Amino acid sequence: MQYDRKNTKLAILIIISGFLVRLINIKQPILEVAGWRQCATASIARNFYYNGMNLFYPQVLDGGTTNGIIGETEFHLYPFAVALLYKIFGVHEYLGRLVSILAFCGGAFFLYRLSRKYVDEATSLIALLFYTFNPYIFFYSRSFQPESSMLFLSISMLYYFSEWIDKEGWKRFALMTLCATTAFLIKLPTLCLGLPLLYLCLKKYKYNFVMQWQLWLFVCLSLIPTFLWYKHSHYLVSINNLSWSNLQLSNYSIYLDFSFYSRVFYTEILERDLLFVGGAFLIIGIIFTFKKKEFGYIRYWLLAIIIFFFLGAEKTMVHTYYTIPLIAPASIFIGYAICNSTRLISAYKITRIRKAILLTLYLLIVVSLPIIGYHKITGRYEAKRLAKDYPVRDAGMVVDKIASKDDLIIGSLWGGPEILYYSNRRGWSTGVYACSIGFIESCRNSGAKYFVTTKLDVIDSSVIDYLKKNYETIKSTNEYLIVKL
Repeated sequence: MQYDRKNTKLAILIIISGFLVRLINIKQPILEVAGWRQCATASIARNFYYNGMNLFYPQVLDGGTTNGIIGETEFHLYPFAVALLYKIFGVHEYLGRLVSILAFCGGAFFLYRLSRKYVDEATSLIALLFYTFNPYIFFYSRSFQPESSMLFLSISMLYYFSEWIDKEGWKRFALMTLCATTAFLIKLPTLCLGLPLLYLCLKKYKYNFVMQWQLWLFVCLSLIPTFLWYKHSHYLVSINNLSWSNLQLSNYSIYLDFSFYSRVFYTEILERDLLFVGGAFLIIGIIFTFKKKEFGYIRYWLLAIIIFFFLGAEKTMVHTYYTIPLIAPASIFIGYAICNSTRLISAYKITRIRKAILLTLYLLIVVSLPIIGYHKITGRYEAKRLAKDYPVRDAGMVVDKIASKDDLIIGSLWGGPEILYYSNRRGWSTGVYACSIGFIESCRNSGAKYFVTTKLDVIDSSVIDYLKKNYETIKSTNEYLIVKL
């Protein structure tokens, strides 16, 4: 028991350390990763705050002359929670980051508890370390988007379901149902996690699980709200014809495209999520645990996420953060491989010198993981790299000062809402390929008052020349351009 408490305290220390390092530069613009997604989510939170806390009618800024109500999206519980904090502390971006960080800490805690149920303490602590300080998890666990909340709810659902299967009880049932319902609502792909849940049901009840009314109650309570929301969200599209189109399964033809496998499984998972070395340990961990029944739950958890990669292949190729859920179960396999590789080497009947060499090489490989992780994290937040974000914010802040409250603007930045968000104005988002003279004039005729772009969006020079020749240039710098239409 004393050993258990000692390890629990160590786990909490790791989580607290992860929390504190994520607070560094918490007030920087929400543009460093997935700027489009962060600003879109932040705009929904801000619209909740300004336009009424109606959770069922989310609004974006890039809806032109419309009210911005958008459909075919997840249930926006995360930006709603941020908007509640806005009501108390005022509108500050870092509050969105803070909610994400706290959600990450919750997910890390339940990952440790879940891991400890099936593997030893050392494995659980190493898994927690890898998960906490993984660079990709680090980036997205402090961003203004619902990924951290999704991870927290999905991991806690897996934990409480396993607890209920083992011990039953209405308290555990209520917690697992609440976590499952909110996880499915926030991110529909979490439905794939029904696979490891099914595994536990079959393990305990065999095929008699279909006769367990508590399981049917769980299914109804978690899926009916999800179905109703997405039906309502589909209806919302008819209001303004605005959609994120998140409810699409991939066309089978993508499975014949080698770039899918190269992009997702090599670049995103092996290189970025697992840092190559982690990928090697993942494979070793899977091999080591292949015949271990206690790893069945974790194994099917990993498989469920991989199945999602194929079901949503096209989206996974575009949105890099779609792969980060894999890091959670992978961390447990990696932790097991690191813990047991030394035992395997020690068991070999080889000379002491060769054994010492193998152990030294192994330790160097293990040490390389935090070194690579530190390099990637700090590299992403270098001053030179972050400098590109500030012109977007600065241009938006200039427009926010000079424009009337109801003025519509055109923001040209890869087609994303970043400029609209920092301008705090509604309007149109465009990008280098769609930004034409005809498009600008069409928006101007619909009420657009300003055109804003930065050097990050390399618009055709003829468009820029046309704007400067025919309209008033409010501000033109090496970093951005603001034109009054």
